[in-house]
This record gives sequence, structure tokens and C-alpha cells, in this order.
Amino acid sequence: MRRRPPPRPTAHIRLAAGLLTVLALVAGCGAEPEPGAAPPPAVAAAASEFGGTDLAWVELMIPMDEQLLPVLDLVRAKAADPALVALAGELRGTYDQEIPRLRALSDQAGLPKDNPHAGHKMPGLVDADLLARLRAGTGPEFEQQAVATLREHLDQLRNLATSELANGTSPTVKTLAEQVAKTRGDASARLPKG
Repeated sequence: MRRRPPPRPTAHIRLAAGLLTVLALVAGCGAEPEPGAAPPPAVAAAASEFGGTDLAWVELMIPMDEQLLPVLDLVRAKAADPALVALAGELRGTYDQEIPRLRALSDQAGLPKDNPHAGHKMPGLVDADLLARLRAGTGPEFEQQAVATLREHLDQLRNLATSELANGTSPTVKTLAEQVAKTRGDASARLPKG
């Protein structure tokens, strides 16, 4: 009797595993408290509002949003497709409103101010190399690359928001994740096909 190979992980399983890895990194970054010591009040308050998934989601969303802003500005300046330019403008407005909300949640949760994902290569996260290629691109080649970048980013954010909605515990964070899932899904559906 032949054994079947184990099934390949689906995108959702890979996403959940990735989010759990981020959670492990976030959880492992703090110093160990002294045995029997009570947590500081700010940490205790954050712990009551935010679970590990909530913290990881907020911490990842900030660079995901911030690092897309230059792409949106490039699309608005260089793209010939008026619908794509309009979509980039709408997304810029969404991100300009969302980033301060994410930063406020990060402060409330007591997360570090620095970006723990700086220099990382992750799906949907615009790194310096990709941004340089977009800046150098022109014409239809630029638009194709910009659309592909936007699609990957929007789809990844929708997936991360879905994971937060399934696993998060903070009603405040989950409300924001609902908005992210909707706005990114709607925007992705409006991108040019191709």
C-alpha cells in the first residue's frame, strides 16, 4: 500500500503560520520579568485589551501601510490610466487616515516605536529594491509593475486582516481589521486585469 505524500499547505495555512511566527517574535522581544513581580500598569492594561495576534497585526500593518505611500505617489505622478491614478489617490487618503489610528493603537499597546520589519522581504511589503525599480520604470512597463505591486500588497493586507478577524481578541483592532479587509478587497477588485 503506497503512502500519500502529506498535503501541501494552503495559502491560509502559510499566512497563519507566518502570523504565528510574527507573534512569536513579538512575544520573545521583551525582557523576562523578575519572578513574582507584577507587570507594569501600562503592560497590564495593554494585555487586557490586546492579544498576541492583535499586537502582531498592528506592528506589521504600520510598515505595510507606510512603505506603500511612495508607490501610491509614483502611480499618481506617472501612470497614464486615469482609473489607476484615481484609485491610488483614494488609497493614499485611506492610508493617511489609517496610519495615525495604527500608531495610536501601537502606543496604547506599548509597542516599540522602531520598525522590527525594516529590511525584511515579505509579500506585500514594499522594500527599497522594489521602490527603486518602480522609480526607474516608465510607460506601460511602469504601470504593469505598479499594478502587480499594488495587487500583491492589497491581497496580502486583506489576508492579514482576515487572520486578525479570526484570531484577534481586541474589539478595537478587529474593527479596524474589518475596514482593512473591505477597503483592500474593494481596491484589489478595481485594479486593471492583466
